Amino acid sequence: MKIFKSGNWKRQALWIPVAIAVILLGSDPWERFPFVQHRRMYCSHDAVKSPYCNFSLFRTLEGHPTASAIAIGADGQTLVSGGQDKTIKVWELQTGKLKKTLRSDSGAINDLAIAPDGKTVVTAGGDRLVRIWDLTSDRPPQILKGHSGSVLHVHIASDGKTVISVADGIDREIKVWDIATGKQKATLPYTHFDDISPDGKTVLFTLPSSKLVAWDVTTNQQQVLQNFFSPSSDLALISLDGQTLVSIKKTGKKSFDLQISDLRTGKIKAKKSFSREIFRLFNMTLSSNFLIGNTPKGLTVWNLQTAEIEAVLDGQPEQMSRLVVSPDGKLLARITRDSRIKVLQRP
Repeated sequence: MKIFKSGNWKRQALWIPVAIAVILLGSDPWERFPFVQHRRMYCSHDAVKSPYCNFSLFRTLEGHPTASAIAIGADGQTLVSGGQDKTIKVWELQTGKLKKTLRSDSGAINDLAIAPDGKTVVTAGGDRLVRIWDLTSDRPPQILKGHSGSVLHVHIASDGKTVISVADGIDREIKVWDIATGKQKATLPYTHFDDISPDGKTVLFTLPSSKLVAWDVTTNQQQVLQNFFSPSSDLALISLDGQTLVSIKKTGKKSFDLQISDLRTGKIKAKKSFSREIFRLFNMTLSSNFLIGNTPKGLTVWNLQTAEIEAVLDGQPEQMSRLVVSPDGKLLARITRDSRIKVLQRP
């Protein structure tokens, strides 16, 4: 018979409740324990010591099981979720409390955006309508009509005066609206929508020839970006300062290039090749200096100055339907496969 020393026996006995929890809670029980989840986050390049290595689970919001879109307010205090149940929920992040619920009369919420002042929310509806909600009152939303298909994306310009909406359908189109009057200012057909600059002045879309086009909303001029060819399977994003283009291109059967370029001149600032497995998942977002994406490695961070992987925030990949970052880069929110909204925070 093997005799255990008392110290070893005590240490092994501590794992018994953990083993029971693993069985009861399912295949990924670590999500239930925030202190364990924090320990799983690590830097893939310790020498860099990214500020994103300090991310930890800040808040888990439950109560919107059909949530399909989220946005974080500019002050970092409010999160808004929209769902297939036609509702918009406004959450106070500091306490995790539900502050308000708004109900649409028709159409699932495909996307939403919060104005810089935090008082206005714009939603993209599956019923072809754009709605403008005033969070300070109980008045019905202002309704913008004109799209012929389901509205997929909405964006509020940084000045808070302009809304840009993107719709699907037979007549794919991008529309620009005056948020105060609700009047349509411009419209443009497109083949594949890519991104909108935070200031709302530049829209990226792809032509049938796979050329990437920058549309200046203020002047209504279009510029073909000569150094970029962006098929619909690739990704193109505009940085928060509106000066940098981040693009991911398929370069071979098993490889992709991450390219950081000057949006105005097309000059390449940094470029790095990765295996196809790295970019298998395209749920990505930009903070001021980083590209953040959900990949088979986990939640991965790339430095926009070097195009290098700087950190991996989670040791295991997690299926999610949406990933957003706060304007100051200190909050990262995602909708998980179990319909919870997880908010990560760094100092």
